[in-house]
Amino acid sequence: MLNKHDSVPLYIQLQNIIRSDIINGKFKEGGMIPSETEMMKLYQVTRTTIRKAIDGLVDEALLVKMHGKGTMVCLREMKHNIWNFSGFTESARKKNEIPVSRVLKQEIISLEGSSYMHLVRLRGTRRESSIKWLTLDTSYVPLALFPDIDQYDFSEQSLYQIMNQRYSIYPQNAALAIHPINSSKRTRQLFEYEGDFPLIMTKGSVLDEKGIEVEKVEVIYGPSVEFKVVTHI
Repeated sequence: MLNKHDSVPLYIQLQNIIRSDIINGKFKEGGMIPSETEMMKLYQVTRTTIRKAIDGLVDEALLVKMHGKGTMVCLREMKHNIWNFSGFTESARKKNEIPVSRVLKQEIISLEGSSYMHLVRLRGTRRESSIKWLTLDTSYVPLALFPDIDQYDFSEQSLYQIMNQRYSIYPQNAALAIHPINSSKRTRQLFEYEGDFPLIMTKGSVLDEKGIEVEKVEVIYGPSVEFKVVTHI
């Protein structure tokens, strides 16, 4: 039931309830949510409040209004292809570029009570005699899934190819948050640029086909990167 004494507007409270019911599967994809009349009785609110709540969820692409039928759940599947997460090495080679990695740190650490390989790499591409540095990648790889993976030379070998070929584990999805960060002395030195302007950082988890986290990752994109998000709706 909505709390009319709460400082949060009623339509926002109702939005949160409906959104939660969609995400938790109470309202299924392609199914109809209760009618406005039903929700007026259920939540003891006006039709205006209900319509305002629904309009907000339509804008979020969680609901779609069907003329003469009602309001249907429409969870549009979104597939994001963020450059670097199909594997830096493979992405560069598909563009006929030569991938280059410089390992800045490779060590075993304890994280959340478990052992991880902490790997920091500067990644770029080579053209003739010059290298364009593109990303600063920080990876935390669980040794419980990848014993002895720290023995490999990741200045020469691809992390994801090693996961695939030596451990039969296949990174498949990335759950990431995107943040702006300020330039620093370190980023200016590594990416070889001047000036003080925001960069883009992604941070989150890489998962295998079973949804198991195979890597905690943080990537800082240098100013030369063309950052693309390809969305299929």
